[in-house]
Amino acid sequence: MAARVGPAAVVLVMAVTLLLAGCDGTGGGGGNKERAAAAIEAARAYQQASVDQDWEAACKARTERLRQSWGADTIAECVEITGTPRLGDYSDARVSTGEAVEVSAFGPHPAGFGLRVTSETGTTALGRTTHSALRLVPGEQGAWLVDQAVNLVDTEGTDTEAVRAALERK
Repeated sequence: MAARVGPAAVVLVMAVTLLLAGCDGTGGGGGNKERAAAAIEAARAYQQASVDQDWEAACKARTERLRQSWGADTIAECVEITGTPRLGDYSDARVSTGEAVEVSAFGPHPAGFGLRVTSETGTTALGRTTHSALRLVPGEQGAWLVDQAVNLVDTEGTDTEAVRAALERK
């Protein structure tokens, strides 16, 4: 004899299915939080590689489109272009990130997440803070890659709306 499933059981099954699929039914989704966290970590690692002058890691963290826009068709060419030694000691630099915000496609840039990354130097350099807005997009094998980088001016702000605005005007 077949069991009857009432409306409450159907709703319960749908809710569990959405949760297992990474969605919470609100449009944001638990899976979206995980994707945002992965994008944030990728942005932090990219910025840290740049601070550490690990140009190979920084170049690998960029999309092919971004590397080509800088005149580099390969990782080796990207390293050569960006591998300029900097003046000063940045060994005490700290990298922090802001909250990830979804950004829609704009110009040649696909949709993804935008967020602020900040590099601060204190004692060994002349005390400098820089803020950038990064657009991260899904790459191959689930990796998040930097597709756009825009310097943020302090007068623009550094919140999620300032990041979104910067990524939509450049």
